Amino acid sequence: MNNLVGVIVDAGHGGNDPGAVAGNLKEKDLTLKASKYMYDRLRELGIDAELTRDSDTSLPKSERIKKVLSLYNNNPNVILVANHINAGGQDT
Repeated sequence: MNNLVGVIVDAGHGGNDPGAVAGNLKEKDLTLKASKYMYDRLRELGIDAELTRDSDTSLPKSERIKKVLSLYNNNPNVILVANHINAGGQDT
């Protein structure tokens, strides 16, 4: 029997925290785009899912944790996927 209650998809960074920046790319934008895609796909598959943020808003660490814990009432049968994308250096 599957005890999964749902999936929380966390788009890392956001708002005034851009995360890693490389050229015109900002981690906060990429994680939001990836997270929205994952959320939509999970829902298409019939899996209950929630996003920690769905726009370019600041979500301080303490607030992010509170939100994650509140989304499914701190149920242990929830999967949390936290999206982050690091900026790599150039090979020389």
